[in-house]
Amino acid sequence: MKAPLRFLIGCLLATIGGVLALADDAVPTQPTDGMVISSTPLESMLELRDLGAIVDSIPAISQKTLLRRQIAQATFCLPQTMLGTLLYGLLQAFGSVVNTAEMNEMTIVITRMPIGASLGKFIFLGEAFQSEFAIRHEYGHTMQGYKHGPFFLLLEGVVSFVQAGISLISPSFAEGYFSRWPEDEASELGGLNWRLDLLSVD
Repeated sequence: MKAPLRFLIGCLLATIGGVLALADDAVPTQPTDGMVISSTPLESMLELRDLGAIVDSIPAISQKTLLRRQIAQATFCLPQTMLGTLLYGLLQAFGSVVNTAEMNEMTIVITRMPIGASLGKFIFLGEAFQSEFAIRHEYGHTMQGYKHGPFFLLLEGVVSFVQAGISLISPSFAEGYFSRWPEDEASELGGLNWRLDLLSVD
């Protein structure tokens, strides 16, 4: 098969995946269908808990939505899916994976590395971040990935990475981290209903 034809077929598959991901209830504008707003107090959501208990607290999505999101991960969201698969393989190779759990269309990977990231079908969290808040927040980033497909890494990914880097060296900047885009949108899409200013230091 000639290169232009392969490219055209790839673009067509990515577009179909994007349409499926964005159709109906696959990417909620409000936290619905698996992104139910949590009524749990913020303090409880920030507590480190057993991974199984956290996963059980996240409502399951419908089979129709599950299939759409899996297709989107293999097409429209392929760049982040590939990057997530590569990172998972590296963490496994270096013995850094502590625990894993399946949640809807996602695989949650608890690692010894101090990270928090959503890439394709993977949510990566350091052991110190294993909380319902962190999982819901990263799941919200996954929803952003369904909206922007291959552009997610260039949009939310780059902005989030830069802001996290600045936050490491600037405590005053870090205070408003979760109130800035794309973090505020990820929290909303993840079903977190707490006030963002509760995470700011006075």
